[in-house]
Amino acid sequence: MSIATPADLRAASHPFDALTGLRTLDLTTSDATISLAAGVYEAFLPSAAALAVASLTGVTTAMPPATGVAEVTGFMLPPGAVVTFVLATTTTLHARITSATGTLYLHRKALS
Repeated sequence: MSIATPADLRAASHPFDALTGLRTLDLTTSDATISLAAGVYEAFLPSAAALAVASLTGVTTAMPPATGVAEVTGFMLPPGAVVTFVLATTTTLHARITSATGTLYLHRKALS
């Protein structure tokens, strides 16, 4: 995973356009995966869902860890919130919800 560049930050601030993509990922309490192309993503978890956790490098089964080493690329997806992340290359996103089920919406803005 790379650190966001000024170009990434500009892309994140632009409105969606003809190159925008929308994907969904059905979440359960087990690790789910989806392959995502490079781009700036806005991940939305509807407010009726429980908290979700995601990782760009590995399974989410033990996330978040209670003690020990943190998941370096792990991040939370609070219900009703939008989380922005950047992928420099095609990457597998791992995610799970902490209880019940839910759908994660992934809006993509292409990097140019």
